[in-house]
Amino acid sequence: MFNLKFKYPIGIDISAQHIHAAQLKQIRQGFAVRGLMHQELDGGAGDLPAKSDVLVPLLKNIVKSKQFAGKRVVLHIPHQNIVSFPMRFRVDKSETPEEVILRESKEYLPFPVEEAVIDYPSIVSPSSDGDNQYKVTVIAVRRDDIKQYLLMLKKAGLIVEAIDFGLSSLIRLHNYLYNPTHNPILLFHIGHTQSLLSIVTKECILAYRYIPWGIEILVKKLMANLELSNNKNKAEILLRKYGLAHEDHQIRDNSINLTEDIEPDNIFRAIYQIITPLIEDLIHEFHKIIAYVRSEEQNVVFESIYISGQASLIRHFDKYLEKQLNIPTKLIDPMNKMTFSDSAIQPDISGGAPFTLALGLAMKRVPWL
Repeated sequence: MFNLKFKYPIGIDISAQHIHAAQLKQIRQGFAVRGLMHQELDGGAGDLPAKSDVLVPLLKNIVKSKQFAGKRVVLHIPHQNIVSFPMRFRVDKSETPEEVILRESKEYLPFPVEEAVIDYPSIVSPSSDGDNQYKVTVIAVRRDDIKQYLLMLKKAGLIVEAIDFGLSSLIRLHNYLYNPTHNPILLFHIGHTQSLLSIVTKECILAYRYIPWGIEILVKKLMANLELSNNKNKAEILLRKYGLAHEDHQIRDNSINLTEDIEPDNIFRAIYQIITPLIEDLIHEFHKIIAYVRSEEQNVVFESIYISGQASLIRHFDKYLEKQLNIPTKLIDPMNKMTFSDSAIQPDISGGAPFTLALGLAMKRVPWL
């Protein structure tokens, strides 16, 4: 009898300025990482179809890499190509939920529904004691945009088996790392220039949005204020070493009060004062999405905030967020519950945090593979 072993495809997460690729291998303890690869798009890839000249050579690097097995992939396309919206609707006896979603989506789409590929990663059926309304999160992409991405990957020698939604991948990874709960949680993934903020439960997506806030905003602010002469690496080191730790450092130093601690304390204070106004802009986004969910749902109690991605570059970001919002906050590094397979070549990265979305994508099972 043959023992056919399931092979996970390569997860490729394409954003406006970066490509992250990941592939997993099933082991007895869960997942092992077969390979990871990060590539930066010099100056960004521009708009379709101009992306092809920039992306195809980078995608070919994935094909050539010995870290990855096979040429079949699951894909994230940049969120700028995706339209999404929440919807509430009722269904009469002559229609199906799918028919109503298709009909009602026409009012939300900026292009004809005939040109759209539509999916709904979250749908909640009416409760027996409710108002007989369905709640759904709808996503849509222009069919021509999908065709162009499929063509780009084909030119690179890759075969796309499925296209996934970024938030679905984040939820998939979270459910692997933690036990899903019925109480709402906040999932926050910090990217380079854009970040994904969402509130979800075990059953559904309550709210989500992409916000124009990322680690590069903090890095550029430090470079400008500290006259680092475009030394991006130095700014990232300062974020990782000092970040938002000024208050905690000050409490410890009050009990020591040594003169040699004065200069480090000045650095802690300076970094804190430079980046805090930008962090407060982000806190405002949290307050807005929390207020929205509380207006839609009754008696909401938020269980936790889970932060991932480039959040690992900001020291004490989790502690600061927890203090400001009064919600328990955890920093996620997926590599804490994964290992590298024997054949993997470990990339030069600080943990697996920047690969969060790619790892969640790489967990997607494609049944026919």
